[in-house]
Amino acid sequence: MRVTVRFRGREITYPEIALEDLKEIAEELADVGTIEQAPSIEGRTMGMLLGPTKPGKKKSTEPEKEEAPTEA
Repeated sequence: MRVTVRFRGREITYPEIALEDLKEIAEELADVGTIEQAPSIEGRTMGMLLGPTKPGKKKSTEPEKEEAPTEA
């Protein structure tokens, strides 16, 4: 999947805002895809390529449970 941000007018002077948006999108889609091509800027567009995650490499959404220390 290709994610593209198109800059209009003077938005091109603030590419760090678009970079933050692309990173946020990648974090939201981390359970179904990984970044295959890092964000890059080409003219007035910034794009990133995401690919599907490998089967069997699903991230657990549940936090690991820690065992409580037992008192003797």
